[in-house]
Amino acid sequence: MNTVECTVYCIANSPLFLPSVFVISGFLLSVAGYFLVKNSIERLRFYWFANILALINAPILYFSMNCSMGSFLKIYFGYATIAFLILVLAPPAYRYHLKRTYGFQRDEDLEKLIGIERVYLLNTSLPKAFTLGRDIFVSMGMIDLLEEDELKAVLAHEKFHVMENRTPFLSRLKYLTFLPLSQDRIEIMADEYAEGIAGKDALNRAKRKIEKFYA
Repeated sequence: MNTVECTVYCIANSPLFLPSVFVISGFLLSVAGYFLVKNSIERLRFYWFANILALINAPILYFSMNCSMGSFLKIYFGYATIAFLILVLAPPAYRYHLKRTYGFQRDEDLEKLIGIERVYLLNTSLPKAFTLGRDIFVSMGMIDLLEEDELKAVLAHEKFHVMENRTPFLSRLKYLTFLPLSQDRIEIMADEYAEGIAGKDALNRAKRKIEKFYA
């Protein structure tokens, strides 16, 4: 009996057969929803549901296995535990690094410009803008480099990532489930969102200035 036949046999004869079918059905519906909806945030939410259901199904499969597939799942759970700890600990560690290296403070003017809370001004002359969890960090160098509408476009791009991060671990779940969603695709979605708020021209001008600076 090969691995596929073993897996099918174990699931079909497991007392957890019905829960497994329920979870797999939800997973397939979430994948279908991801491809069918047009709204970027809704697509990411369907992707999140697909990942969560895939993770829920992992222990169901583990307790259903009576063959060589069980050893593979033990290795996977070991990997998943280590990966999860790294994913949880990395953001606060990086925030501590930023505080020690650059220093930052909350900026109400930037928050009003984009209509979101928890925007922090980073004390460095290098133009930087990024999101950490639900916090947006923008450097003094970025403010000096860009006009107001260009800065608004950059902040809108990062605001998309804040909304993305309201769904826990969304961009990092792929390291546990291996469901493909490239960072490039997420960046395209963020650009599309920014264009809707600040305009395509402002976003493109901001990108050109940043690229020119680092070139």
